[in-house]
Parts: sequence; C-alpha cells; structure tokens
Amino acid sequence: MTHNEFKDYLFEVLNETEELDIADIETYDREHKFKVVVADGSQFIITTEPCGNMFILR
Repeated sequence: MTHNEFKDYLFEVLNETEELDIADIETYDREHKFKVVVADGSQFIITTEPCGNMFILR
C-alpha cells in the first residue's frame, strides 16, 4: 500500500465513523496532515509518514 492510498483510507474511515461527532475534516495533503474538528470545538492534527515495509512470511 502506498502512503497516498493509506491517507485516502484513513480519510474515509474518519469521514464515515459514527463513533466520533466529527464536525469537519481539513486536509493538508502536501504536509500529510488532517485537521479534525469535533462538534464540541476540539481540534486535532493527525500526521502520517511512511516508515518502511514489513514483510510477513507465511
């Protein structure tokens, strides 16, 4: 999975969740960040970065 694919999936998970009362999600694609605003006014920054690959042997 590429870093961009992961960010897309993460955005979808955040956008579709009903567990958190998310009011808005701002994306800063070049900085690999999401700003998540919760309905109570709290704001959080989620940053992603690739850290390599792990191979699982079966």
